[in-house]
Amino acid sequence: MSKDIKALLAQKLAENSAKHLNANQSAHLELGNELKKLPLNKVRPNRFQPRTVFDEKEIASLAESIKEMGLLQPVTVREIDEGNYELIAGERRFKAHELLGKTHIDAIVTQADDSEIAILALAENASREDLCDFEIGKALRSIESLFPNKSRLAEAVGIDRKEMYRYFAYRDLPASFLKKVERNPKLLSRSAAYDIKQVINELQLSEQQTTEILSHVWDMLELGKLEQGKIAEFIRQQSLKLSQDILTPAIAAPLDIKPIISNGKPIGKFHHKGKKYVVEINAKDLDQQQRTEIEQFIEMLMTKNVSS
Repeated sequence: MSKDIKALLAQKLAENSAKHLNANQSAHLELGNELKKLPLNKVRPNRFQPRTVFDEKEIASLAESIKEMGLLQPVTVREIDEGNYELIAGERRFKAHELLGKTHIDAIVTQADDSEIAILALAENASREDLCDFEIGKALRSIESLFPNKSRLAEAVGIDRKEMYRYFAYRDLPASFLKKVERNPKLLSRSAAYDIKQVINELQLSEQQTTEILSHVWDMLELGKLEQGKIAEFIRQQSLKLSQDILTPAIAAPLDIKPIISNGKPIGKFHHKGKKYVVEINAKDLDQQQRTEIEQFIEMLMTKNVSS
């Protein structure tokens, strides 16, 4: 079994960081590398940055640290044309400088091709715990064209081809299902995505059958009622029920259950129970003020309906 990709990329990032640290001791590094103070308006973001959303609180915290202690580690850039540069690593540090209103930033100017900066950008983000398998897979797909084949890409990242194909499995899932995954990507691991792809191909399900079953799968994942490792068997069971034309209510008609999500995790659900419409929320996820506000809102809503 190959090492975890985050650990491998973190190792690449550590090696790159060590090179940066050595730069603090000398203005000139190995041939082609140089420490400079660059104007912020001459540095553009990394085109291969896998993360599209940055935590504003995290950037603000980093900015405060830089304000107090200075920039402890320069960013890394490459020169794209005379006097203009592209970030290779350090986009959070760059954004923190912008937030502080600084005009210049310390940077290591190095030589690197597209494939090298793409791997470093992925390494800087994958080493962080909040970058999930889906985001890593998306980043790998975005840089695939920079390598002659998947074997070379796998070699550059440091994982075997089998593991690489697990990350690529997401792109083979139905578009309607991927839209759900994109809203909460941490719910589906690369192994689960690969299992779904394999079992769909194995069972040769129709588009309608696949859509219905995967919709059920996602609802169960959001409610925390389906384990990642049991998804393939669950799909087989639902496929068997479909083929026997004895559908469960959840498959025969759209589920009348809507999960309540807070901070990416299910805390309850809206659903019909006989003649009642029920709102269930885990007590531990509500404080007294929230309970009071919910009660007041429902009373106000029902009073409005009666008066109208």
